[in-house]
Amino acid sequence: MRPNEFFSHETAAKIYEVPPPRELEQSSSVHISVEQPAFPPRIRGVIGHRLRSPITGRTHRGFQVVEPAAAWCQLGALLADDDLVVAGDYLVRRKRPLCNLDQLRTAVEAMGSARGARAMRTALGRVRGKTDSPMETRLRLLIVANNLPEPIIGYTVTNKYGDFVATPDLSYPNERIAIEYEGEIHRTDAQVYAADIERRERLEEAGWLVIRVVKQHLTVRTGWLLTRIRTALAARTDL
Repeated sequence: MRPNEFFSHETAAKIYEVPPPRELEQSSSVHISVEQPAFPPRIRGVIGHRLRSPITGRTHRGFQVVEPAAAWCQLGALLADDDLVVAGDYLVRRKRPLCNLDQLRTAVEAMGSARGARAMRTALGRVRGKTDSPMETRLRLLIVANNLPEPIIGYTVTNKYGDFVATPDLSYPNERIAIEYEGEIHRTDAQVYAADIERRERLEEAGWLVIRVVKQHLTVRTGWLLTRIRTALAARTDL
Protein backbone atom coordinates (compact mmCIF):
# COMPACT_ATOMS: atom_id res chain seq x y z
CA MET A 1 0.00 0.00 0.00
CA ARG A 2 1.05 3.58 -0.61
CA PRO A 3 1.56 5.91 2.37
CA ASN A 4 -1.72 7.74 1.60
CA GLU A 5 -3.86 4.58 1.42
CA PHE A 6 -5.70 3.19 4.44
CA PHE A 7 -7.90 0.16 5.03
CA SER A 8 -11.37 1.45 5.94
CA HIS A 9 -15.07 0.62 6.34
CA GLU A 10 -15.78 -3.13 6.83
CA THR A 11 -12.12 -3.99 6.28
CA ALA A 12 -11.02 -1.66 9.08
CA ALA A 13 -13.68 -3.16 11.34
CA LYS A 14 -12.30 -6.64 10.67
CA ILE A 15 -8.74 -5.49 11.38
CA TYR A 16 -9.89 -3.99 14.69
CA GLU A 17 -11.75 -7.26 15.37
CA VAL A 18 -15.08 -5.54 15.85
CA PRO A 19 -17.70 -8.22 16.70
CA PRO A 20 -18.96 -9.03 13.21
CA PRO A 21 -22.65 -9.13 12.33
CA ARG A 22 -23.51 -11.23 9.32
CA GLU A 23 -23.05 -8.27 6.95
CA LEU A 24 -19.37 -8.02 7.85
CA GLU A 25 -18.70 -11.75 7.95
CA GLN A 26 -20.03 -12.23 4.41
CA SER A 27 -18.16 -9.30 2.89
CA SER A 28 -15.15 -10.43 0.84
CA SER A 29 -14.20 -7.07 -0.68
CA VAL A 30 -11.32 -4.97 0.62
CA HIS A 31 -12.07 -1.30 1.32
CA ILE A 32 -9.31 1.29 0.91
CA SER A 33 -9.69 5.03 1.46
CA VAL A 34 -7.61 7.99 0.32
CA GLU A 35 -7.98 11.75 0.70
CA GLN A 36 -9.07 13.81 -2.26
CA PRO A 37 -7.62 14.64 -4.77
CA ALA A 38 -5.82 11.27 -4.70
CA PHE A 39 -7.41 8.21 -6.27
CA PRO A 40 -7.65 4.80 -4.57
CA PRO A 41 -6.25 1.71 -6.30
CA ARG A 42 -8.41 0.14 -8.99
CA ILE A 43 -7.94 -3.59 -8.48
CA ARG A 44 -10.39 -6.46 -8.62
CA GLY A 45 -11.80 -7.10 -5.15
CA VAL A 46 -10.92 -3.61 -3.90
CA ILE A 47 -13.58 -0.97 -3.20
CA GLY A 48 -11.99 2.47 -3.21
CA HIS A 49 -13.18 5.58 -1.38
CA ARG A 50 -12.13 9.20 -1.90
CA LEU A 51 -12.69 11.13 1.32
CA ARG A 52 -13.05 14.89 1.54
CA SER A 53 -11.94 15.11 5.17
CA PRO A 54 -8.34 14.43 6.23
CA ILE A 55 -7.57 10.84 7.20
CA THR A 56 -5.93 10.18 10.54
CA GLY A 57 -4.62 6.65 10.43
CA ARG A 58 -2.67 4.24 12.56
CA THR A 59 -0.88 0.94 12.22
CA HIS A 60 -2.78 -1.89 13.87
CA ARG A 61 -1.71 -5.53 13.71
CA GLY A 62 0.68 -4.49 10.96
CA PHE A 63 -2.00 -2.85 8.78
CA GLN A 64 -2.34 0.79 7.78
CA VAL A 65 -5.90 1.58 8.81
CA VAL A 66 -8.18 4.55 9.53
CA GLU A 67 -8.65 5.47 13.20
CA PRO A 68 -11.19 3.31 15.11
CA ALA A 69 -13.72 6.12 15.59
CA ALA A 70 -13.66 6.91 11.86
CA ALA A 71 -14.05 3.23 10.98
CA TRP A 72 -17.07 3.04 13.28
CA CYS A 73 -18.72 6.00 11.55
CA GLN A 74 -18.10 4.39 8.15
CA LEU A 75 -20.36 1.53 9.26
CA GLY A 76 -23.30 3.89 9.81
CA ALA A 77 -24.94 3.23 6.47
CA LEU A 78 -24.26 -0.50 6.59
CA LEU A 79 -25.31 -1.91 9.96
CA ALA A 80 -28.51 -2.12 11.99
CA ASP A 81 -28.89 0.13 15.03
CA ASP A 82 -28.07 -2.51 17.66
CA ASP A 83 -25.05 -3.73 15.69
CA LEU A 84 -23.67 -0.17 15.61
CA VAL A 85 -24.03 0.06 19.39
CA VAL A 86 -22.32 -3.31 19.89
CA ALA A 87 -19.44 -2.11 17.69
CA GLY A 88 -19.22 1.20 19.56
CA ASP A 89 -19.23 -0.51 22.96
CA TYR A 90 -16.46 -2.80 21.75
CA LEU A 91 -14.24 0.12 20.77
CA VAL A 92 -14.60 1.82 24.19
CA ARG A 93 -14.60 -1.42 26.21
CA ARG A 94 -13.11 -1.79 29.68
CA LYS A 95 -10.02 -3.81 28.77
CA ARG A 96 -7.67 -2.46 26.07
CA PRO A 97 -10.10 0.08 24.55
CA LEU A 98 -9.25 1.26 21.04
CA CYS A 99 -10.67 4.76 21.58
CA ASN A 100 -12.91 6.68 23.97
CA LEU A 101 -16.39 8.18 23.91
CA ASP A 102 -15.09 11.68 23.18
CA GLN A 103 -13.32 10.40 20.07
CA LEU A 104 -16.51 8.67 18.91
CA ARG A 105 -18.44 11.88 19.51
CA THR A 106 -15.93 13.99 17.57
CA ALA A 107 -16.02 11.56 14.63
CA VAL A 108 -19.82 11.59 14.52
CA GLU A 109 -19.94 15.39 14.63
CA ALA A 110 -17.47 15.51 11.73
CA MET A 111 -19.90 13.50 9.58
CA GLY A 112 -22.25 16.48 9.24
CA SER A 113 -25.10 15.38 7.00
CA ALA A 114 -23.23 12.52 5.34
CA ARG A 115 -24.97 9.24 4.63
CA GLY A 116 -25.44 7.30 7.85
CA ALA A 117 -24.93 10.35 10.11
CA ARG A 118 -28.40 10.14 11.64
CA ALA A 119 -27.93 6.47 12.50
CA MET A 120 -24.57 7.26 14.06
CA ARG A 121 -25.97 10.05 16.22
CA THR A 122 -28.66 7.67 17.49
CA ALA A 123 -26.13 4.91 18.12
CA LEU A 124 -23.74 7.27 19.92
CA GLY A 125 -26.41 8.08 22.49
CA ARG A 126 -26.73 4.37 23.29
CA VAL A 127 -23.02 3.48 23.45
CA ARG A 128 -21.63 2.89 26.94
CA GLY A 129 -18.02 2.57 28.01
CA LYS A 130 -16.37 -0.05 30.23
CA THR A 131 -18.26 -3.07 28.88
CA ASP A 132 -16.75 -6.56 28.83
CA SER A 133 -18.41 -8.38 25.92
CA PRO A 134 -20.71 -7.93 22.91
CA MET A 135 -23.31 -10.21 24.49
CA GLU A 136 -23.34 -8.03 27.59
CA THR A 137 -24.16 -5.10 25.30
CA ARG A 138 -26.94 -7.04 23.57
CA LEU A 139 -28.34 -7.99 26.98
CA ARG A 140 -28.44 -4.33 28.03
CA LEU A 141 -30.10 -3.31 24.76
CA LEU A 142 -32.73 -6.04 25.13
CA ILE A 143 -33.57 -4.88 28.65
CA VAL A 144 -33.92 -1.23 27.64
CA ALA A 145 -35.89 -2.05 24.48
CA ASN A 146 -38.52 -3.72 26.65
CA ASN A 147 -39.15 -0.65 28.79
CA LEU A 148 -37.13 -1.76 31.78
CA PRO A 149 -34.73 0.65 33.53
CA GLU A 150 -31.25 0.72 32.05
CA PRO A 151 -28.92 -1.25 34.34
CA ILE A 152 -25.57 0.10 35.51
CA ILE A 153 -22.38 -1.23 33.92
CA GLY A 154 -19.48 -2.21 36.14
CA TYR A 155 -20.93 -1.15 39.52
CA THR A 156 -18.62 -2.10 42.38
CA VAL A 157 -20.47 -3.98 45.13
CA THR A 158 -19.15 -3.78 48.68
CA ASN A 159 -20.41 -5.43 51.87
CA LYS A 160 -21.49 -3.70 55.08
CA TYR A 161 -17.85 -3.41 56.13
CA GLY A 162 -16.87 -1.68 52.91
CA ASP A 163 -14.96 -4.69 51.56
CA PHE A 164 -15.02 -5.45 47.84
CA VAL A 165 -17.54 -8.14 46.86
CA ALA A 166 -17.85 -8.17 43.06
CA THR A 167 -18.34 -6.10 39.92
CA PRO A 168 -21.38 -7.56 38.10
CA ASP A 169 -21.78 -7.13 34.35
CA LEU A 170 -25.02 -5.22 34.87
CA SER A 171 -26.76 -4.21 38.05
CA TYR A 172 -29.55 -2.29 39.74
CA PRO A 173 -27.75 -1.03 42.87
CA ASN A 174 -30.83 0.35 44.66
CA GLU A 175 -32.60 -3.01 44.35
CA ARG A 176 -29.36 -4.95 44.84
CA ILE A 177 -29.86 -6.99 41.68
CA ALA A 178 -26.86 -8.29 39.73
CA ILE A 179 -27.26 -9.55 36.14
CA GLU A 180 -24.42 -11.74 34.91
CA TYR A 181 -23.99 -12.91 31.31
CA GLU A 182 -22.30 -16.31 31.15
CA GLY A 183 -20.72 -17.37 27.86
CA GLU A 184 -19.43 -20.81 26.97
CA ILE A 185 -16.21 -20.32 28.94
CA HIS A 186 -18.24 -20.05 32.13
CA ARG A 187 -19.42 -23.60 31.51
CA THR A 188 -16.32 -25.23 30.01
CA ASP A 189 -13.48 -23.67 32.04
CA ALA A 190 -13.33 -25.20 35.53
CA GLN A 191 -11.46 -22.24 37.00
CA VAL A 192 -13.95 -19.71 35.63
CA TYR A 193 -16.86 -21.89 36.77
CA ALA A 194 -15.45 -22.03 40.31
CA ALA A 195 -14.91 -18.26 40.37
CA ASP A 196 -18.52 -17.75 39.25
CA ILE A 197 -19.80 -19.83 42.17
CA GLU A 198 -17.67 -17.93 44.66
CA ARG A 199 -18.71 -14.54 43.28
CA ARG A 200 -22.39 -15.48 43.38
CA GLU A 201 -22.05 -16.66 46.99
CA ARG A 202 -20.38 -13.39 47.98
CA LEU A 203 -23.09 -11.33 46.31
CA GLU A 204 -25.87 -13.29 47.97
CA GLU A 205 -24.17 -12.95 51.37
CA ALA A 206 -24.17 -9.18 50.78
CA GLY A 207 -27.92 -9.28 50.16
CA TRP A 208 -27.87 -9.20 46.37
CA LEU A 209 -30.03 -11.24 43.99
CA VAL A 210 -28.05 -12.70 41.07
CA ILE A 211 -29.79 -13.30 37.71
CA ARG A 212 -27.69 -15.52 35.47
CA VAL A 213 -28.11 -15.14 31.70
CA VAL A 214 -26.95 -17.38 28.86
CA LYS A 215 -27.18 -17.00 25.08
CA GLN A 216 -30.55 -18.77 24.81
CA HIS A 217 -32.10 -16.12 27.06
CA LEU A 218 -31.25 -13.51 24.42
CA THR A 219 -32.66 -15.54 21.54
CA VAL A 220 -35.41 -18.06 22.32
CA ARG A 221 -36.01 -17.48 26.05
CA THR A 222 -36.32 -13.70 26.14
CA GLY A 223 -39.81 -13.82 27.64
CA TRP A 224 -38.61 -15.71 30.69
CA LEU A 225 -35.63 -13.40 31.16
CA LEU A 226 -37.61 -10.17 30.93
CA THR A 227 -40.29 -11.46 33.28
CA ARG A 228 -37.59 -12.53 35.73
CA ILE A 229 -36.00 -9.08 35.74
CA ARG A 230 -39.34 -7.27 35.93
CA THR A 231 -40.52 -9.45 38.82
CA ALA A 232 -37.23 -9.03 40.69
CA LEU A 233 -37.36 -5.24 40.35
CA ALA A 234 -40.92 -5.12 41.65
CA ALA A 235 -40.14 -7.39 44.58
CA ARG A 236 -37.01 -5.52 45.66
CA THR A 237 -38.02 -1.90 45.07
CA ASP A 238 -38.30 -1.09 48.77
CA LEU A 239 -34.91 -2.53 49.81
